[in-house]
Amino acid sequence: MNFISVSEVMSRNPIRVESSVTAEEGAKMMAKKGISSLLIEEERKIIGIVTERDIVTKIAANGLSAGEIKLKEIMSSPLVHVEGDSPLETAAELMWKRKIRRLPVVINNEIVGILTENDIVRISPGLIEITRGILDSRNQGVVKGIHGVCDSCNEFSENLVYKAGNYYCERCYSEKGTM
Repeated sequence: MNFISVSEVMSRNPIRVESSVTAEEGAKMMAKKGISSLLIEEERKIIGIVTERDIVTKIAANGLSAGEIKLKEIMSSPLVHVEGDSPLETAAELMWKRKIRRLPVVINNEIVGILTENDIVRISPGLIEITRGILDSRNQGVVKGIHGVCDSCNEFSENLVYKAGNYYCERCYSEKGTM
C-alpha cells in the first residue's frame, strides 16, 4: 500500500468548546453540525474529548440529566493523539490498542483535525481489521480479500493479502513463498 499520512485523511477544523458547556448543549452542537465529537478546552488549551458514545454511556444509560452534567465531567482525558505525518496504519493500530474510534491529529503541537474509523475505511477498507483488533499485531495475522494496491508489484487487486504490515496480490504473496 502506498504511504498515506493521517493528515491526508483526517477531518479538518474540529469543533472546540469550553469545559463548562453542558452535555445537552454539546449534544445539540454535534447534532446541528453533523459531527460525533467535541474537543474540550479550558483557557484555550485542549484538555479532552467528548463523543456521542460518552453522552449515551455516561449520561443517558445512567438516567442522568444532560442539562446538569458539564462536558468536563464526562470527557476522556488525557487526550490520545497522533502526529499528522504518521502513516494511516500507525493510527489504526493506535486506535485499536487504546480502544478508541476518534483520534485528534496534531501538527506542530496544535490539534488540526480528527481521524475517525470512518475516515480510515473510506480510504483503506483493509485497515478496519486493525482498528477492530482482528489482527493480533502489525507483524502477525493474515487477512485476505482486501481491495487495493499490492505493495510488491503496485498493481490493483480485489483480493489482497495482508501480512506483517504489507499488502500483497495473490501472485506476489505466492511468489514470496509465504502461502
